[in-house]
Amino acid sequence: MFRIVVLSVTASLLCGVLSSLAVADRLILIPTGKTLSTGSIKAEYAANSDGDGKIYWVNLGVSRLEVEGARFQDFTPDNEDALSAQVSVLPETTFTPAVAVGMRDIGDETNDKGVPYDGQSLYLSVSKSIPVTGGVPLLFQNVVVHGGIGTNALSGVFFGVEGTLPMGIRVMGEYDTNDFNFALSYNLMPTLNARLSSIKGDIYYGALFSVSF
Repeated sequence: MFRIVVLSVTASLLCGVLSSLAVADRLILIPTGKTLSTGSIKAEYAANSDGDGKIYWVNLGVSRLEVEGARFQDFTPDNEDALSAQVSVLPETTFTPAVAVGMRDIGDETNDKGVPYDGQSLYLSVSKSIPVTGGVPLLFQNVVVHGGIGTNALSGVFFGVEGTLPMGIRVMGEYDTNDFNFALSYNLMPTLNARLSSIKGDIYYGALFSVSF
């Protein structure tokens, strides 16, 4: 009996930890104004439906800093790795957006390698939740808009929007200064999402695991 109680308490605590989803710093490819909080971890996998490219992302939040490691596999004979980081400048409030600055691919490892990041970029990004109200059920809720400016591969203005459809399907769309990308996400469980994406004209399928301690 004591063992059952201990196991039940442990499972409850674990579920409580896992149920706190991390907030992403990236929509599909574009950075956003939101940064992972301390103790938040995010891991994502995306595979090209043609079998000629896989992307692995791992993100960690520490205070106002978020660090991202990315691996682009099978795009070229050699695997390309990229380290990125961004810092939260301002948190989102009722009247103002979240603001972040960062550098994608700090070592410029993906430059001219034919992978989605396409080299080092400095950027400033903002994100803002949009209140949606109405007297009847709405089809598009929990709306967040994103935008920013950057250099090199992100040179110019990038922007995106996301929202939730009925049945809990999350819809995302963005312009990364060169291409329009789209994604659908569905929660399989509190910490795990299944994803289907169109990235630079290619279809990807994958999953995202997110947890906060």
